Amino acid sequence: MLVYSSWKDYLPKSYQWLQQLQVEEARELAADAWNLVAVRSENEQLVLAHSKLTEVLSKNLLAALEERAWTLGEKQARLVVDGKKFLVLAQSTVKTNQAQVARQFGMDAAQALSKAKLKDVQLAACGELALADILEGLLVGFEDGQAFKSKDTSELPKRVAVLGLDKAETQRRVELAKALVFTKWLQDAPANFIFPQQFATIAQELFTNKVAELVVLGREEMTALGMGSFLSVAHGAESDPKLVALKIKGKNPAKTVALVGKGVTFDAGGINIKPSAGLEEMKFDMSGAAAVLGAAHYFTAVPPPVNVICALGAVENLLGPQATKPGDVVKAYNGKTIEILNTDAEGRLVLADVLSYVIEKFNPDLVVDIATLTGAVIFGLGHAGAGVMVKDQKTADFLKHVSERVGEPMWQLPLWPELESEVNSQLADYKNIASPSVKAGPIMGAYFLREFVKDHRCEWAHVDIAGTAWSCSATGYATKGGSAYGVRALIGAAELFQS
Repeated sequence: MLVYSSWKDYLPKSYQWLQQLQVEEARELAADAWNLVAVRSENEQLVLAHSKLTEVLSKNLLAALEERAWTLGEKQARLVVDGKKFLVLAQSTVKTNQAQVARQFGMDAAQALSKAKLKDVQLAACGELALADILEGLLVGFEDGQAFKSKDTSELPKRVAVLGLDKAETQRRVELAKALVFTKWLQDAPANFIFPQQFATIAQELFTNKVAELVVLGREEMTALGMGSFLSVAHGAESDPKLVALKIKGKNPAKTVALVGKGVTFDAGGINIKPSAGLEEMKFDMSGAAAVLGAAHYFTAVPPPVNVICALGAVENLLGPQATKPGDVVKAYNGKTIEILNTDAEGRLVLADVLSYVIEKFNPDLVVDIATLTGAVIFGLGHAGAGVMVKDQKTADFLKHVSERVGEPMWQLPLWPELESEVNSQLADYKNIASPSVKAGPIMGAYFLREFVKDHRCEWAHVDIAGTAWSCSATGYATKGGSAYGVRALIGAAELFQS
């Protein structure tokens, strides 16, 4: 493991910057910072967008761009016009959710400012691009992945100001940015730094003495509880698996939303070992758990409207003398038996017991589990959106609403009734993969998980983020490494849940 005095020593500089940042309120264009202006093409003419640009100033800016023979392909231009500094930036032409486009604009601004000597910036609404979304994109856009280098050379703005944004919303977006940067850092961190015990340590040190009640179960406790499904994944590793559950009290304690994440901190595939190509990236198989901890980070700063349970199962899926063998049968926490036909279909084995535990202990009204569950989801949806599968259609409709509100692209996949019986095993109650001829990997993963929630009154949704958690191609996300995908949707599910 890495030698360090505390996990906090490796937090990214941008996270520490956000902890200290006080976003200022402004009333007019800045004279001592870059004023961010959006530019797009309309009828082959450049059009500028900024809520405080006068007609004269807009005309002068366009004249300065024309004098430079500037085109949209150049992406950015830094100009001094009428005594004020302007960062003119081309906005994305991708026709997708406006929140995503605005976040991308803010992220592009952060990248542009990273190359500027003066990095102070002032933001305003830019046409249809909402100021709050631009601010969020800017704040997360300064994360540059240098946390584990011997020296972080990044420079960050000393001043960020906004024109016309409510102070409470400004602070909420700062807290969301902190949660997103924190989540991406967890995803990017090496597996010898983020391992099961580290998840528990971070939860204990970050959330204890706040508004959260914490439960941590290790191998001994899970054995006593009969979590044979979860533990079967841990048999090949020396590291102690951890089930971490946080209860965050909401303003309305009558309702409870549970967020459950898969936390396989390294996935070698077990006995069904993965090929070597890309194996170093299997540290990101804990992205669902990272998103859940990111949501917890946010909700300990911004009180949720309902009780929120943030639970994760952290484990390493390795090979060892005691590793689970294909064909083994284990008993899950709910008493059902599972025939393990493939040890690389391990995430569902972890989630099965965590879901059962959370439902029994906390009796939630809504459960959303999030996981890098199947590579097969990429064949259907690529890297631009996650797959959603549900027990009841009203839950899918609700998550579609959440997706549109927060700009987290999702697509519902059906649970075809013809496939339901494919989770049944001749030897045990269930099997963890379907017959080779069935395919439909994401659907079969969801059908397996549904067996552990279907007898309970709660609404349930499974979100497969295997295509979006890493090297995401969706507008408004980091394209390299962890994307922090899912944090916004999890937060939105809790904040918008009313039924």
